Amino acid sequence: MDKVVYFTGCFANYYDPEIAKAFLYVMQKNGIDVIIPHQICCGMPMMANGNYKGAKKNFQKIMEFLYRASELKYPIVTTCPSCNMMLKKEGKAFFPSDEADYISQRIYDASEFLAFLDADNRLDKNFGRIDLKVLYHNPCHLKVQNIGATLHILGLIPGIEVLGKNRDCCGMGGSFGMKRKNYPISYAIGSKVWKMVEELKPDAVITECGGCGLQISSKTGIRIYHPIVLVKMAYSVASKEAA
Repeated sequence: MDKVVYFTGCFANYYDPEIAKAFLYVMQKNGIDVIIPHQICCGMPMMANGNYKGAKKNFQKIMEFLYRASELKYPIVTTCPSCNMMLKKEGKAFFPSDEADYISQRIYDASEFLAFLDADNRLDKNFGRIDLKVLYHNPCHLKVQNIGATLHILGLIPGIEVLGKNRDCCGMGGSFGMKRKNYPISYAIGSKVWKMVEELKPDAVITECGGCGLQISSKTGIRIYHPIVLVKMAYSVASKEAA
């Protein structure tokens, strides 16, 4: 397994490219080449807002891009939980095809993929120390798929102390929380994780979901890290210590 196909998703592609850069760094550190096919929105936001036709068009194009890029052998990795669920589960239910069935069986979340490498004794665990107390927010779109490898990966990094884990919805719900009419409900739901931040006083919140990160930081102002960024930081610290 010397190559993976990376589906960046819109958040890493447009809003926070440091996530994508970190993913490339971590893969290269583990001797894995990254194939990045043509990128368009996975269609999940369109589905959520009733644009069935647009979602179908985008999803079918992505199936073509990923199917060709994987060459019937390479895993496909995501750094966005919503994209992951759309490519693995939701998309094929609405827009079935042989390509969708193939791809759904080869999709990994980034932390899930790193845990797979670790289980196979292939993960480079030469991590430097990062003294950081964190709260982990488990995104709904990973939780409902029973994907939960992030705490294992964080546990491999010296100095990381996980003060708590939030498994409740942050209230953003994709684009739901961005709409004025939904603000009171979104605020009420989000208050639980905001209270956890206030009580635990972590240095940062770790979450894979860009939307969740925006919701949590909007009220608390706390630093948000995608777990793949922390892995990259741990490798970088080790490299500097060895220099």
